[in-house]
Amino acid sequence: MHTATTSSSQRAPRVAALTVFVGYLLYLSERTIVVSKGNISSLALIGTTFANRKQLPAYLYQHRGNGYDGQFFLRLALDPFDLGMHAFGITLNGAFRDQRIVYPFLAWVVALGHDHWVPYTLVIVNLAAVTVIAAMGAKLARDTEHPAMVGILLGGYFGYTMSTGRDLAEPTAAALLLIGMYLFEQDHAVLAGLVFALSALALETELIVPIALGLIWIIALIRRRRSVMNPLVFIIPGLGAIALQLLLREVLGRVALSGDLRGNLGIPIYSVFVGIIHHLNTLDVTNLIWLGQLVIIVLFVVLAGANLTNRHVPLYLKVAWILMLALTISLSGEVWNNSSYFRATDILWLTSVLIWSRSEPNRWWPAYLGYLATLVSVTPLLVFF
Repeated sequence: MHTATTSSSQRAPRVAALTVFVGYLLYLSERTIVVSKGNISSLALIGTTFANRKQLPAYLYQHRGNGYDGQFFLRLALDPFDLGMHAFGITLNGAFRDQRIVYPFLAWVVALGHDHWVPYTLVIVNLAAVTVIAAMGAKLARDTEHPAMVGILLGGYFGYTMSTGRDLAEPTAAALLLIGMYLFEQDHAVLAGLVFALSALALETELIVPIALGLIWIIALIRRRRSVMNPLVFIIPGLGAIALQLLLREVLGRVALSGDLRGNLGIPIYSVFVGIIHHLNTLDVTNLIWLGQLVIIVLFVVLAGANLTNRHVPLYLKVAWILMLALTISLSGEVWNNSSYFRATDILWLTSVLIWSRSEPNRWWPAYLGYLATLVSVTPLLVFF
């Protein structure tokens, strides 16, 4: 019986990765062929507000209006070494865009320097990322009853359907974060620190986990308890983040992080209620999907909160969850008033699911609700941009 369980646990990362890979491959193929009418560059949603058609490369499709965040990642992927605000006909809408460099850099590397390949490699990198999320999620849930289900639940998060379908950085950042968490749990502190640094240079919110590790180490120090944790696991990502901010300060003449904080942080809890009221005002399909997604996230947050004292859940995961929950309820109306599939709260999702799964649940129906939420959420993205 033990052998069968072990074999199942070993197969789980492959099963989860293959399931998520095939699902996203079908989704992204349909979105490219049908929604984008064969022009994969339209997924980045380059708008007329931040892009000049006369200066844009001819192979890039341009939409009317503001466009979406993917246009800025595409701009950086065309040349990640050019950190200026204007290039390739696209203007960055803030210096904070440059601090999210890892995803576009990886797309540039995969493109082998061929500019016209970048719209494809942005999609390829994210497809690889959600596959890694599923595999690493199953590895981190190795001692649970159904690790493959956990991997699929993490990789299949509805927020990532928005991110992969619009060339955004959340999947890449999350994949690196989970790899770092796995390395940390396997006692590879320096490697984990390096990967955490990369995840933070993909999206700054990924610093939540290194910060949690740092807090645990500091509290142990204050209490004069010997910590077995290598401090490099949080020092390396911290130094990496500071180094990038100093570089951008030198290049751009401004602090990149400041604009990000002003735009995304608001009064704790207040913006949450304003957002809920905003979406309740008009109960159309978009708002109903948003409310459904919120219910699913709250469900897993409650499940995680109910298991914070469980001895099977690592302390760093609990602290990271608490920090991310505090950050989530402090996000501005920019996040809560818009239907962005809660992509900004993906770390809360990841940590909530992992805490719930590692607390040895005896009922798995919440996972099926998560799958259903993703299937419902993805439907509009198969039709509209």
